[in-house]
Amino acid sequence: MKTIKIFSILLFIMLLSACSNDFLDKKKQGSLTTDNFFLSENDAYQSLVAAYSDLKDYRYTWTIWAFGDVLSDDATYSGSDNDVASYVAMESYNYPTDNGRILNRWQILYRGINKANQTIDGISKMDESLIKTAAKNRLLGEALFLRAYYYHELVRAFGDVILLTTTPTIADKNKQRSPVAEVYAQIETDLKTAVGYLPPVYQINKATEAGRITRGAANAMLARVYLYEKKYAECKAACMEVFKDGYSLEDDYAYVFTLAGEHCKESIFEIDLYNSASQSGATLNNGNFHVLMMLPFGATYGYGINQPRQSLADAFDAAGDVVRKEATLLTAADIKEWESPEDYAKLERNRTGYYNQKYYLKPAERSTEIRNNPVNVRLIRLSEVYLTYAEACVKGSPADNAAAQEYLNKVRLRAKLPANTTDIGDALFEAILKERRLELAMEGHRFFDMARTGKAAEAFKTKGNFREGISNLFPIPQAEIDLSNGTLKQNPL
Repeated sequence: MKTIKIFSILLFIMLLSACSNDFLDKKKQGSLTTDNFFLSENDAYQSLVAAYSDLKDYRYTWTIWAFGDVLSDDATYSGSDNDVASYVAMESYNYPTDNGRILNRWQILYRGINKANQTIDGISKMDESLIKTAAKNRLLGEALFLRAYYYHELVRAFGDVILLTTTPTIADKNKQRSPVAEVYAQIETDLKTAVGYLPPVYQINKATEAGRITRGAANAMLARVYLYEKKYAECKAACMEVFKDGYSLEDDYAYVFTLAGEHCKESIFEIDLYNSASQSGATLNNGNFHVLMMLPFGATYGYGINQPRQSLADAFDAAGDVVRKEATLLTAADIKEWESPEDYAKLERNRTGYYNQKYYLKPAERSTEIRNNPVNVRLIRLSEVYLTYAEACVKGSPADNAAAQEYLNKVRLRAKLPANTTDIGDALFEAILKERRLELAMEGHRFFDMARTGKAAEAFKTKGNFREGISNLFPIPQAEIDLSNGTLKQNPL
């Protein structure tokens, strides 16, 4: 049962579009502000719920796969001829400055940051007469995590970004982009503070609180951030803190991506989505819009977008990985088995031979409200942290080779693959990256993994001319540069 039904609170939230002038408008008399809204614990909680809500906005979650999968060697945009044509430039690494997906990522993430800042500012001012310290700290921890998460999603996509750590004022109108290192320093600070405020997963009631951020999520996110920064000792320490909280891998890899497998024992952080007959707009969408986008066209009501490529299937085959291939790649034979003969006969636009099974629902599981299918988005799983730890070990010190193998093999053995006992050094690092590709396939990681390790140009050469130091970042949306009157400077194109 879905328990955290996140919705937008629009009474006092100012929608921030980075350098838009919306937040500079003069307040109306009697309007709700951070000074007069936070009068009870429920007010504080509702503000936090609003900060969570931007995780659910499909215009943001669209960019998880449209960047992380489609821009890599794992997938292609597919869909209609118009859909394909609209993304050709992106897939060849000639990013248009007016691309809608790029603009959406920038705007929605900054809107989430703005809501998180308002929550942090408002709750911080509340005293014991309005909210108990323990409740206050937990809500602050969740808001700090969200701000850190949103900023990491910005910084790995755009590099230098505008750093806002309080509710914007008119003084922020011409704020410049802050260097990546400064943004990462703030992300680290937020996550380390959140760790001290949040409960471990074993202390929350999953019947009523599944979907809320925990201490394990903050430590796992911190480990991810440290890996991007190449702070390997700190990354290992953060991973070890995650391991202490009692997560464990499911025996069955495929189970993790079923409806029954939501919030399972290896789940660390998920976007909680559910079947709702209403609230199906972009900002009020309670279900997973991307099930609709990825279901096969014709045989279902889907659009057939984000199709895995043959190169991903070949990678599974080269590794002898039957378990994860079958759980990740939906084939025409699968569709024929699970759809009615009449519907299967209508299958069209099958451009690669594969669909993303991690987002597939069989007919009986689908919502009648086609935007609101009940599939959570898995953002952090324990297996990612195992592989993060393994990578930090092998990159941090030759003495940690055995530990790197140990945690790599935890993931391999679950996939029914033999343990890696021979690779060391660079060969082991390559083995870990291959394992990340197979374990996390079609979950939005591949593009960023190759970009952060400097391996994208070689890995993606069949798709286009990936230029190191340029193609790893997206352009600042031209609409935002225009709104800033040139204050924002463009990334190299």
